[in-house]
Amino acid sequence: MLREKLSEEELKLLRRSFEIIGNIAIIEIPEELIGKKELIVNAILQKHKNIKTILRKVGEVEGVYRVAKYEKVYGEETETIAKEHGCRFLVDPTKVYFSSRLSTERERIARLVKNGERVLVMFAGVGPFAIVIAKLSKPKEVVGVELNSIAVEYFRKNVKLNKVENVVLMEGDVAEIVPKLDGEFDRILMPAPYSAESFVHLLKGKIKKSGFIHYYTFESENFEDQLNKKVEELFMKNGMLVKAVFMRRCGSFAPYVNRYVVDLEYIGEI
Repeated sequence: MLREKLSEEELKLLRRSFEIIGNIAIIEIPEELIGKKELIVNAILQKHKNIKTILRKVGEVEGVYRVAKYEKVYGEETETIAKEHGCRFLVDPTKVYFSSRLSTERERIARLVKNGERVLVMFAGVGPFAIVIAKLSKPKEVVGVELNSIAVEYFRKNVKLNKVENVVLMEGDVAEIVPKLDGEFDRILMPAPYSAESFVHLLKGKIKKSGFIHYYTFESENFEDQLNKKVEELFMKNGMLVKAVFMRRCGSFAPYVNRYVVDLEYIGEI
């Protein structure tokens, strides 16, 4: 759409992919193309008629709450409803972390959950993993732990919005809450690739034998074939014997650096 409106050099700088969350588009515009902002915005609006707001990403996901920095380049409203797998999620990407690019991964995990499982979702955000699991499978209970008070409010609203009754929301730091949780879980999710490594020790005594852990991390493509062993050794250092049974890329982070998930079967304490 912009081939005849931008030079060859400008086209090379143009970011061709962008994320859509509900009726919000999140784009990246390099500084060299700021002068062409209106052309880029109009092209997106022409292609995607449902878009009400366009946010330009100006800072990476960072901080305890994992929220990126954005500026509005079109529209005003930053709250929207994202739909996936029969679920609806009220969310404001300028205040809480949410990625529509993890939709396929959320469905994959939900399909693995067996009837009657007790599931723990650490770093639960606005509840997408917990609620998709509750909707698509038949767990006994899904416990979600989240620190960001704004995300917690959205999580509460999303539980009501999706009418899921077996989701338990707990507000606070996983380091304080997880040790106090009663009993063991059949499955634990750690969907915080920035910091999951620092919280592995919390799982000791909280996962059943033959239960599963879904561990998310960032890694260079150059070391992808060593990732399973690296994660197994990380758990071993924390007194837990696990076996990597599956690994896949589930998003990119930077050139040659991806988000990965490693599915681990828990063997027992060392």
